Amino acid sequence: MASDKLADEAALLPASGGVEPKKKRFGSSVGRNFLVNSTGTMVGLIVSFVTVPIYVHHIGDARYGVLSIVWLLLGYLGFLDLGLSRAATNALARLDRSADEERTRIVATSIILNLGFGAIGSLILYLGGSFLLDYIVSVPPDLRPEIEGNLVWVASLLPLALISGVAIGTLEARERFIAANVLQVIGSSAGQIIPVICALLIAPNLSVVIPAAVLTRMFGVLLICAYVALRNGPWVPTRPDMKTMRSLLGYGGWVTISGLVSPVLQSVDQLVIGSILSVAAVTYYAVPMNLVIRSQVFAVALARALFPRMSRVGATEGRDISEQSLVALAYGYAMLCAPGILLAQPFLATWLSPSFAELGGPVARILLVGGWINGLAFIPFSLLQAKGRPDLPAKFHLLEIVPFIGVLWGLSSLFGLKGAALAWSLRVIGDAGLLMAGAGMRIRMIKAIAPAAGLMGACFLVAELIPLSNLSAFAAGCVAALINVGLAMIFSPLKLQMILASSAKLGRKAV
Repeated sequence: MASDKLADEAALLPASGGVEPKKKRFGSSVGRNFLVNSTGTMVGLIVSFVTVPIYVHHIGDARYGVLSIVWLLLGYLGFLDLGLSRAATNALARLDRSADEERTRIVATSIILNLGFGAIGSLILYLGGSFLLDYIVSVPPDLRPEIEGNLVWVASLLPLALISGVAIGTLEARERFIAANVLQVIGSSAGQIIPVICALLIAPNLSVVIPAAVLTRMFGVLLICAYVALRNGPWVPTRPDMKTMRSLLGYGGWVTISGLVSPVLQSVDQLVIGSILSVAAVTYYAVPMNLVIRSQVFAVALARALFPRMSRVGATEGRDISEQSLVALAYGYAMLCAPGILLAQPFLATWLSPSFAELGGPVARILLVGGWINGLAFIPFSLLQAKGRPDLPAKFHLLEIVPFIGVLWGLSSLFGLKGAALAWSLRVIGDAGLLMAGAGMRIRMIKAIAPAAGLMGACFLVAELIPLSNLSAFAAGCVAALINVGLAMIFSPLKLQMILASSAKLGRKAV
């Protein structure tokens, strides 16, 4: 079968795939990496929270809008990585520490491929961006001189951005998450702060802001590459290998399909709402959805910490690690989602308005239930990719598109915004089930997370059936959190052990 051939090709990359020379304590090391990843992400969000209002205030809404579109184009063209960063991380994690020649070959091949794809992307970005800003997007005439000539700066950044993905993957393959996160935070924070300073001190126009942002981000990428070159060797003379290239592209191709289909599954609901209901109705759905997606930062951080470990170990141990982690995540994420269900409507009423909460609150409750399950799905998703089966998540996502659109259209027509939220939640429940089955997870793991699922359901029923004031919702949320702590201690003691052990050791660990 083609899928078996793919797994065999993935196994060709590491000389000693599936063999871990030295077994590490799972709880403390993965817990430490999880905390490091979570901290790095949160720092980035805080920097954005502080700098965005300053950006908007000093350069104006129109300039910030143009800048956002430019960065959006750069982000979309990130698919030209073609999954090579993920493929390289998987292959490098499976290598024995002494396999210097094979490691160098994988890194060199990935970098050369990404340089080539990045050069193509740069041309597309320059020509396509100019066309978009000139003919599709309504750019004020006085801003056009600021845009002309500056797209070349952004286009020149793409090849380096693709290379940085491989460099970060090289660090993560050896579980050097502290170094990876410190370098990423330095680069991303400087890329947001320095352009703001230039706008304040030099001039608040795009001809200053764009070059400042690009040059700063280039410096961040070069810093990452320099660190990897100096600290992640030894490197040996080698040349790109066609066999390695085919294996990387074969693995990365399926990762790319997942990366392209997932945004469609994540955004088609808002297009359907706009078509069936109204454009204004999209807002009452998009705001809760964005909050739910942002809450999954911790699930993403854990999956990122697990990926190199699951890539390195054998199939049985990889499954055991993923099951333990999924149970821990179930109770850890429920600590946020269960109280969130109870507090969603009061929070939206306080943050935005009571009228917004009237429509958005019920949507948020449904999405939080689906979001909790979707967060758990990151673990089997990463396990399948770690064990050389990136084709399965991609095939599952392709399989889900047509049924999801049909269910989404039907439920949205019948029940409005609630129906759209229910359709999305049903889709992610089915997706999680497929991923868990594909990863071979056992029934005992489902039983272990059942109490957390029961708590989520109970909170949903309480919020739906009982009108809650701000005070009563807060009290109920605290009770739900305490119940979840008790359940975690009974059914997932690993979670508490990981957090306590990691918190104690994090400050003493060197890069």
